[in-house]
Amino acid sequence: MDLVSKEKDSITQQLKLRFFDLHTNIKADSGNFINLFARMYRRFQEEGPPLTAQPSIDFILRTNSDNCWEKPVIIFDGEVWPLSNPEFLEGYAYESILSTVIPRIRSHLLIHAGVVSYHGQGIIIAADTRHGKTTLVLELVRRGFKFLSDEMAALGRVDHLVYPFPRSLWIRRGTLELAGFHFIADGAIKWMDKLLLDIEEIQPDSLGRPTSINHIIILQDPAKAQKAIQNNSVQELCVIVDRLDDALLAAISQIEDVTDVRMDEDYRFPMVRLSAIRGARVLSQIEALCRKRRILILDAMKGAKRHPTFKTPAGLMAIPKSQAIIELLGRFQGGYMSELLHDEFGGSSARLFMEVSAIVAQANCYQLTVGPLQEMADLVCGLAGV
Repeated sequence: MDLVSKEKDSITQQLKLRFFDLHTNIKADSGNFINLFARMYRRFQEEGPPLTAQPSIDFILRTNSDNCWEKPVIIFDGEVWPLSNPEFLEGYAYESILSTVIPRIRSHLLIHAGVVSYHGQGIIIAADTRHGKTTLVLELVRRGFKFLSDEMAALGRVDHLVYPFPRSLWIRRGTLELAGFHFIADGAIKWMDKLLLDIEEIQPDSLGRPTSINHIIILQDPAKAQKAIQNNSVQELCVIVDRLDDALLAAISQIEDVTDVRMDEDYRFPMVRLSAIRGARVLSQIEALCRKRRILILDAMKGAKRHPTFKTPAGLMAIPKSQAIIELLGRFQGGYMSELLHDEFGGSSARLFMEVSAIVAQANCYQLTVGPLQEMADLVCGLAGV
């Protein structure tokens, strides 16, 4: 019996989850970790045999160093990923499991975006980090909209509906306060400096159902947009990893369209800052480099150093559907690792563009310049006829 098989046989704690057409088994030697995942994904838990023919994914987490690798590890697909810093073990496991599951989902296209609905009207809200997407979603929920997700728009490939992705929210206390839910924060579970809450702990009876896609809204900081034009669309990117060395920095610096690669020593995790043209393409190549070196990417952000002031008046402007689709594709989850992209679209981004175009064919598309929260929410309410 090989080492991986022996680890499988030695662990009894288990959680079964279903992400649309993909079934996942998570095993761990820690009941606390299983309980944490069960809380995060309570609405993804399943009972009974798998409903699809796609093979399940098995994850094994050893949280202590009492094993043949002498350090905490995650095992999946027969690969062993050692975890460099046990202090952030749960965070590493959380990110690596999700980043493995998402590229294998085939029934839905997953886009990094918030989703709400109002009387059957589905509204997708896409934005870069720190542009107020989650805060706006919560404010709309407070006003009576239904919640589908604050982070993942799941586009149904067969019926062209947008589906809930109701993982528990992982949010800052200040976000709750801005959206008028400050009274919820005191009773929330704190995990890795944020609060962990199910949407119905925040607003009862607010979870929505699959719905048509009627509006697509792209949040935009006007100052950032102007700067991008002046700099020939150069973007600042920040990639947070579990470990960093000179070899990885050197490899990133060799990627075409990358300039000014440096390490940020002030952040609590190792962070690479760089400037790049065609940021989405560059991030995919960085993901490939890290995977080859068994380095976990904990987060990747565009322009993380700067974010909107939210003081400029909010404004809503119709944009061409092609522009909105390009924005959505820039947030396509799975990237170069997507099995759907490779196996069904032959790696063709043009074919992916055409499928997304068909799914959102009936949607109206807008750019919402960020400003005061109440102004942004008023404009969205206007679109929905509230």
